Amino acid sequence: DTEQELSENEAASSTEGGEASPINDLGSAGSILKLIVLNCTTAEDSTINSGEPLDNKSTSTAEQTARNERNAGNCFLSVVHRLAASKSVSARVSACSLGPVLWNHLDFPRQLQLRGVITRALHDVDVGVRKATAAVVHEISEMLFDRRAVPWTVLMVERSMTDPEPQLRAAAMTLTWHLAEHLPNAFLGDASKGSLSIRRLPPRTDPTFMDVYLLQCKLLPVASNLAEDRIASVRLSVAAQCDRLCTALGEHWFSVIIDLLQALLSDRDDRVRSEAILCMPRLVESVISGASEDKSVSVLESLLPQALKMQKDASVLVRSSLATATGELLVFLVGLGGAGGSLSPPPSPGHGGVNIDEIGSYKYYKKHVDQTLIPLLQKLLQDTNPDVTSASLRAVTNASRSGARDRSGIPSCSHKPDVDDDLVSLASHQSHTSIDRTKPVFIPVLSEEQVLRLLPTLSNLATSTQWRVRQSAVEIVPALLGCTYRLETRNEISKLCINLMSDKVDTVRKTAAECFCLGGSSLARHGEDDGGEWITKIVVPHLRICSQSEDSKQRLLSLKMIDIIITNGLCPSKVSDPASSPSSFSSTEESPLRMLLDIASSRASDNVANVRLNVGRVLGSVLFLLDRSDVDYVVSVLEKQLEEETSKANGGDRDVVYFAQQALASRSLRRLESR
Repeated sequence: DTEQELSENEAASSTEGGEASPINDLGSAGSILKLIVLNCTTAEDSTINSGEPLDNKSTSTAEQTARNERNAGNCFLSVVHRLAASKSVSARVSACSLGPVLWNHLDFPRQLQLRGVITRALHDVDVGVRKATAAVVHEISEMLFDRRAVPWTVLMVERSMTDPEPQLRAAAMTLTWHLAEHLPNAFLGDASKGSLSIRRLPPRTDPTFMDVYLLQCKLLPVASNLAEDRIASVRLSVAAQCDRLCTALGEHWFSVIIDLLQALLSDRDDRVRSEAILCMPRLVESVISGASEDKSVSVLESLLPQALKMQKDASVLVRSSLATATGELLVFLVGLGGAGGSLSPPPSPGHGGVNIDEIGSYKYYKKHVDQTLIPLLQKLLQDTNPDVTSASLRAVTNASRSGARDRSGIPSCSHKPDVDDDLVSLASHQSHTSIDRTKPVFIPVLSEEQVLRLLPTLSNLATSTQWRVRQSAVEIVPALLGCTYRLETRNEISKLCINLMSDKVDTVRKTAAECFCLGGSSLARHGEDDGGEWITKIVVPHLRICSQSEDSKQRLLSLKMIDIIITNGLCPSKVSDPASSPSSFSSTEESPLRMLLDIASSRASDNVANVRLNVGRVLGSVLFLLDRSDVDYVVSVLEKQLEEETSKANGGDRDVVYFAQQALASRSLRRLESR
């Protein structure tokens, strides 16, 4: 297929099918060739294998087989040369794409020829060929097990850095940290398993340390030059991957990369500054996790002052990213303070600077949390732009209920989406109608004192003229409650919900009611009594007030709250009284669940039809969650409501009758199923 007709046809069909450009596709013939190369282990003649006759007396069968496997691709190199010399762009792309397939199946002289093909392709006039070649170099960097190939790979990275195409220069940053990550493999052993066999940088006492170090000295200027590129997208690529480069190069380059990120935090483009500030918590985690115990790295002292200046940045995007990064850094630092065994003593008074004892101590990290990060979040919460305020609220929420993480290993906050992020309103969550209720899996990060410090700011946001800001302010209540232990603090937090339950916007009222009720689920991790105390001592009293309000909207809201509490299993089995013994709870005492059912039944004769019909709707939805005695009580309430409604003129309101009948029908269906 010298004219590459198969590849051209497949490219056309892929384009018609709406798929991505098949620039790295080898075509049908190329795929067959790839399979042949990967599976070819037959012995070639002596001239192909090594240029010298084999000595069967001195060479074992196993060694000969291994050499044949390593050199099985020699006979296919002529095909690569023919494809690389073609005028077809697809053919030249295919020639490069065969590089990673053949790399480990060529002897060194023929590997030099393949390197020549790839080098020419990286200088090709067609930008598509150069992009495909950059991807090939990325793959080959994982297969370096011969130190003789490393200088050439570094040269390819430097060539990508000077390419006229900005996208290729941006890709050079990825090539830089990826090659740095795999450099030790070329000196410490076989890398045939690719990224699965990554080795760490050897210690300074190792003879190979200087070889790796000198090559790193060539890679670091690539990142520095890209950080000064005239195109913003290239600088953005550097800002997004500083943490990966930091991890790949090792701790002796930490200070240089910190300075690099500092420069990007002051970049003239707001997108670059935004990406740089988002990278900050990942870089801090990489540095603190990777630094040796005997080395003091003042990464926080270097980056936090720059971050504080960005709270006044003119760009909304930058301030929003600052709020997100502050929340992530808050979670990490608090986790460090509580993670580990013995804490080092604080520095002696009058000691200048930060010593290693202070670095390893809880007080050192707590100082930055209390004196820098929380005040910074408080200021961002008061930002005039609602996008920044919402981002700050999400940061507080995620810090209050951070997902359980393993802090003993590699940095974990980099390059993966945060599954605990509150990007969607609680009002849209379908989990409120779920029957199954699982225990929370989050760990509180903020202390109770820190929560109290945030409350005035949140209360101020609850009076914002933007209804979405008011809604966001109340959505974090369940998360904040998970950080508290005292009833007095919880009372203060509940005022956020109670005040907004009278909001003029229906969505805000519903969200406030939902968060008010669901707060008990956050407290359930302290024990059933702790969650029950929230329901019985705070929620139920206000629920009674809502049900007796003259405003029909409040009475409707009380029914919705009852539905949320029962459906999510938040109602305790009994009222917990510390002064009484467990045996003192008598069967005649009214349970919290019966209290809720009484409140709902009191609205069965409401003068507003919309309230009456919601009584039937709510009781019908929770009927199958009740025990026999409560079911009989609900049935008697519904039958009485149905009788009163049908006795009215014109048969009463048909919607009220319909929902009452539906609830009773569901009870009959339950009886049939039980039989």
